[in-house]
Amino acid sequence: MINPVQLSLTQSDGSSRKIIIEPVLKSSEENSLKNTGVYKIYKDAFGDESTLFTEPLEINESNTDLADEDNPDYLGKITIIDSIDWRYEGDLLNTEEQAQVIKYISVC
Repeated sequence: MINPVQLSLTQSDGSSRKIIIEPVLKSSEENSLKNTGVYKIYKDAFGDESTLFTEPLEINESNTDLADEDNPDYLGKITIIDSIDWRYEGDLLNTEEQAQVIKYISVC
């Protein structure tokens, strides 16, 4: 998965939690983007008339104004270790929600 995606998780009470899954990428030797197995998770609001940015930036400037830990929409990150194991760094997604994220990523 190269581009961020929107996903609706089912919480334990049956309600929805809308999220954005953003893959952490690195440049390969061929100057293409390569998946690192790390995915940042953010809160989202479906139906808010916004779209995800999937096109390359038109500028080369770094934007480090707000660290993830200071971002109120940041829910943590998931690192895929192998086909059945992952590590979640955060405290807002329960184990079932994490499993839903992993299931989605594994089919992409």
